[in-house]
Amino acid sequence: MLTIRKAMAEALESQSYDLRELSKQFHIKEKEARDHLEHIARSARPKRFMIEPAACLDCGFVFKKRDRLSTPGKCPLCRSLSVSPPRFKIS
Repeated sequence: MLTIRKAMAEALESQSYDLRELSKQFHIKEKEARDHLEHIARSARPKRFMIEPAACLDCGFVFKKRDRLSTPGKCPLCRSLSVSPPRFKIS
């Protein structure tokens, strides 16, 4: 039987997910899913852990330099709260 972390890594190899989707699929809290993702990101060698950055849905600003895996609160340009969450994948 796979651990949650290994099952998450296998799921991320097949398609991209955001934190909310991972937490729903594995029946855990988003904070716990984020903790697992941080570990998966460090140990995904030799494969590559990829992050599709969060983006503002109103003005299109992309959070390229953000290191945190959580969704930003608001856009720094237009101050909109409509921000798409980052998506994660292993390739």
